[in-house]
Amino acid sequence: MKNNTADGNGAQQMAGFDSELLTPGEAARFLRMSASFLAKARMRGDGPRYRKLSRAVRYSKSDLLVWLKTCAKTSTAEQYQDDRRRPAADSRDQDARTKMNEQV
Repeated sequence: MKNNTADGNGAQQMAGFDSELLTPGEAARFLRMSASFLAKARMRGDGPRYRKLSRAVRYSKSDLLVWLKTCAKTSTAEQYQDDRRRPAADSRDQDARTKMNEQV
């Protein structure tokens, strides 16, 4: 079998793959945000793409840049014009709906 990789291990290299992976702390410094923001964004599902390598979380710089581009706004009226999930309904609205349903 012919080996086309430079390192000689036979692994296939992906064309255009961003091989520099950052830890959550490094990614937070790159974005100038806190690491806790990234952790919360992972839980909500509205943050940058990440990779889970066993128990370790890693971010590629290209994914961070793509996420930054998707967050770009030109007006405060564009609050929900992106693909991120909308926040849950206000708890007061939910309580009011529950009371109305109970009265009916």
